[in-house]
Amino acid sequence: MLVERIMTSPVRVLTPEHTIEDAMNMMSKHSFRHIPIINTSQKLAGIISDRDIKLTLPSMLSDEDPDFNLKVPLSQIMRTRVTYCHPLDFVEEIALDFYHYAIGAIPVIRNSQIVGIVTQKDMLNTYLELTGITEPGSIIEINIEDRTGVIHDIGKVFKDLNIKIISISVYRDKEKKGYKTIVLRVQAMNPAKAIEKLNEKGFTVVNPMSAEP
Repeated sequence: MLVERIMTSPVRVLTPEHTIEDAMNMMSKHSFRHIPIINTSQKLAGIISDRDIKLTLPSMLSDEDPDFNLKVPLSQIMRTRVTYCHPLDFVEEIALDFYHYAIGAIPVIRNSQIVGIVTQKDMLNTYLELTGITEPGSIIEINIEDRTGVIHDIGKVFKDLNIKIISISVYRDKEKKGYKTIVLRVQAMNPAKAIEKLNEKGFTVVNPMSAEP
């Protein structure tokens, strides 16, 4: 999946000369947590988050004047080392950036201009879409030996039963080397018949009720 499919565009931006107050007002009005900062050439110069602002402003118990701090320009608190991506990058690749760098948003750049932004919420929504959880159906989990053709064999069971597979996720089995766990979301409110057929074909279907506490 490409970044351009999930990014928010157009994206609202500010400049280094804007103040903390400007950023707070924009975040409050539009209900988001990250604002890219652009320079006079319309190129990405930094990024500001609600967390950056919270770390900058004084505590309610402080004797400092909070109104004074609201006038501080964003150039003094914005982060200038920004991880960014291109609209044609793969979502799976930028997911690693979110994971490794613990960041909340990634600006999207094309021809040196900012064209969008991807946030953690966008990534979560994408994950939910990929798993098919937003569609009605049932989940079946199967432990399988990692061999060529196993997905085809599982798919044939559902084809014979005329049951549509909404999504397929594959995970490495951390306990058994050479094995994987396949999680299927299928278009069937009662998957008992499919589970029965899978067991008949020698597949190990995980029963959540039998799992150890």
